[in-house]
Formats: sequence, structure tokens, C-alpha cells
Amino acid sequence: MPANPTRYSPWRYLRAGAYFTLYGLVKYLPPPVGNPLRYGVLKLFCARIRSWRIQDGVTIWFPEGVRIGERCSVNENVYLDGFGGITIGDDCRIAHNVSFVSEDHVFADPDTPIRLQGKETAEIHIGSDVWIGCGARILMGVTGGDGAVIGAGAIVTRDVPPLGIAVGVPARIVGTRGEPGTGSAGPDHGDAAAEGNAPDAAA
Repeated sequence: MPANPTRYSPWRYLRAGAYFTLYGLVKYLPPPVGNPLRYGVLKLFCARIRSWRIQDGVTIWFPEGVRIGERCSVNENVYLDGFGGITIGDDCRIAHNVSFVSEDHVFADPDTPIRLQGKETAEIHIGSDVWIGCGARILMGVTGGDGAVIGAGAIVTRDVPPLGIAVGVPARIVGTRGEPGTGSAGPDHGDAAAEGNAPDAAA
């Protein structure tokens, strides 16, 4: 999408202030008490949220652009930037320290400070029954198909097909769920395992 302006209406600033104040009160409360309290606050501000297992330390910017389906778990210190839109389906497992970044700085003009060049956005779509391992980074415009697995530490810049297994930096497809050699121990994919990027590290 084209660059977006970074000026907001007074109403948006007031809403953001209310959100950060209320969510800040419950963000780091430990489970099990903190989970339903975080869910209650996020219900007021997210575009849609139907899962209450939101662990402590989860950060959500621009919650009005975030949609989370049913029976998902969003674990500690996950970061969701909803400026460009994030949609997560049902039954997803999001491990700790995963980041979803739906915007990027424009930097094409070397004669203009990057901070003045605006931003580009593209929505992130994550299907249902997707497992994203700890520390993965999902960048703007990515679609993760139903049933996909994304390995720990992967940086995902391109779409992952349904049932695809993606690992590495940048992430690449190394297998498909259901093929021989895939499962809880990870696929038999040679050099990716040797590099420490196998999805069985996706805790």
C-alpha cells in the first residue's frame, strides 16, 4: 500500500490514551488472574478477539487493526503491530517473543530523513491451526496458510502455504505437514537442521 500519514485525529489520541492506560494496568498481571482481565480490556479495543489466553507481557499497538480467532494462545512478550492489520484464525499457537509487524518505514529517498518519509502497510493474515515458534518475526503482507508451522527464530517475508513448514532467515519452505519425516520431531530436511533452524526448536 502507499505510504500512510502519521497524524491522527484527537479522537484517536483519546482512544489510544484510554487503551494504554487500561491495558497498562493488567499487561503484566500473572496468570490465571491476568488472562481474563487482559481479555476484557482487549475486547473493548480490538477489532475482534475471541481467545482469552493472552499471557503477561503481550504488547498490542493499534488494537483496532487486530483480529484474533477462537481457542488461540498468545504467549509471553508477543508483539502485535496492528497498524496495517493483523488477522489470526482459530486454534493458533503463538509462542513467546513472536512479533507481527504490519508496517514498514519508507526509506527510498536518501536526501530526506527516514522519519519524514512516512510508512507503508500491508495486512498480515494467519490462518487456523498455525503454530509459530518462539522469536519468529512475521513481516507486513505475509499470509500463513491453514495448518502451517513456522520455526523458532524465522523471519517470514513471504507467504507460507497451507500445511507448509517454514524455517530460517529469511524463512524458506522445507516441508509439508503429512509428508514422511515430518511431525513432532521436525522434518528430515538436512542442512536446515544443521543450521539450528529446524521447526522442532519452535517451543
